[in-house]
Amino acid sequence: MAATATSADRGAAAQSDTTSQSDTGAASQSVAAPFPFKPTGRLDPDAINVLAAADAERTGEFMLKGPVTHLKQEIVGWQSAHQALHWTVIAPRNDDYAVTVLLGAKSRQPLTITVSSEGSSASTQFPVDPHGEERRTLLDEPLHLEAGRRTLTLDLQPATSDAPFEAEVLSVELTRSAVREALHREALAQRSDVRWMGHERLGLAFTWSKRTMPRFGPQRSYADAAAAFPVDRFAAEVASTGATFVVFSTAHSDQYIPGPNEALDGILPGRTARRDLIADLIAALGARHIKLFLYYHLGPIEDPAWSRATHMWDSDPSRFFHNWISIISEMGRRYGTGLAGWWFDDGLYNYYYRSPDWAALDRAAKAGNPGRAVCFNSWNGASATEFQDYYCGEETVPGGLNDVLNHDGSFNGSLRRDGDGRLERGEFAGLQSATMFALEGEWVHTRRDAAAATPRRSAASLAKTLEALHRYHVAPMVNLLIYQDGTIPEASLAVVRKAARIAGIPASTAASTPDQ
Repeated sequence: MAATATSADRGAAAQSDTTSQSDTGAASQSVAAPFPFKPTGRLDPDAINVLAAADAERTGEFMLKGPVTHLKQEIVGWQSAHQALHWTVIAPRNDDYAVTVLLGAKSRQPLTITVSSEGSSASTQFPVDPHGEERRTLLDEPLHLEAGRRTLTLDLQPATSDAPFEAEVLSVELTRSAVREALHREALAQRSDVRWMGHERLGLAFTWSKRTMPRFGPQRSYADAAAAFPVDRFAAEVASTGATFVVFSTAHSDQYIPGPNEALDGILPGRTARRDLIADLIAALGARHIKLFLYYHLGPIEDPAWSRATHMWDSDPSRFFHNWISIISEMGRRYGTGLAGWWFDDGLYNYYYRSPDWAALDRAAKAGNPGRAVCFNSWNGASATEFQDYYCGEETVPGGLNDVLNHDGSFNGSLRRDGDGRLERGEFAGLQSATMFALEGEWVHTRRDAAAATPRRSAASLAKTLEALHRYHVAPMVNLLIYQDGTIPEASLAVVRKAARIAGIPASTAASTPDQ
């Protein structure tokens, strides 16, 4: 589910961020782009330390994959062995760090990846890849860092010096080997068993937020709209499609929660609702045997009051994540087993570069229900963390949605028709597979006095997708537009109902006549 208007940033044209040449002809190092979050460079020997490519100084000409926002995406345009990225870090003591590089490269020859720092280096071979698939690549040996301020350099060298290649880089990770292994074990121990998701044939998602507009007339305040939301009618309409779970938005673009939350009130008053709409949705949907997931976004730059109140752009993110944990854990405890899952947006491009304590975030997300399903959206990039339970593809599944639709058997080594929907290969291995896509091509209705966009898929096309996903036990999440008054556009409902009938998905026996 696109987080905000900034989700369009992901597909926006890359912005040039080039270096200059000195009089001697040597390439100078450019100043990093002015992102709001500035890392301190201090390494934590007990954590995964992320060095974002967007924060690096650069030798040669590079481009930023997206605009300069709260999202830190890949550096693109790496086409020469003369280019390099550089970071300044502060090591607290002499130590060895395992080095992982997140990059994709289209090349006809292997590339040598090298990370070096003042006499120590680590390297490995990146295989030939005509598709440029982004992946985590662990270098063959650790990098030794002496205590103090050090410069790290990332180089890419083709097997033949003039061989063409094109690479994009998201980050370099530095982690002591013992810590890396311990975190892997901890992530697996915290992982919820969510194989039930592989049996869900239809889920619906709704981006109902502060910015959602009514069909006609003035927009109501968020709290008033939450108070008036017709939960029984909404739940009955969902049940009529055969959906067995719903993803409903909380904070999206602006930080608002449709229910009480003392933690949020203490951080920034006026952002909660008097009515506990979430509890009412759990009750109404639960009566129809429909599970509730919540969507949450940690907050982008469009809500400056929120970013100031939470210290979102502090170089030390500990206060910001303390606030996040207090809000999320309170919600988890309040709703208990009634809250089946979380869908956290921008996990890779917003959380990740802050090097969060993922174990603590995962524990907070599972407060009140240790079996709750948790994901941190990677869009179509690398995994943000092992501390999650399912892969929440946004308009994609591993290997590509078209592969699922057009391949009869196993594909890409990731999913098998006779499997249970858990991914079997790559850095997402072990996660339950799910995918979310927008039926109307838009995630949220934001136009005043205008009808919602009409479905882009026919019922037959949607049915084909649902049937294919079910063969691989991929949990489908179909985003439908919704008006501020809780009305789901009838054209969208009609397509989903018909698609479900074609795919053999029965409407809930608990569906009742919607309230008028």
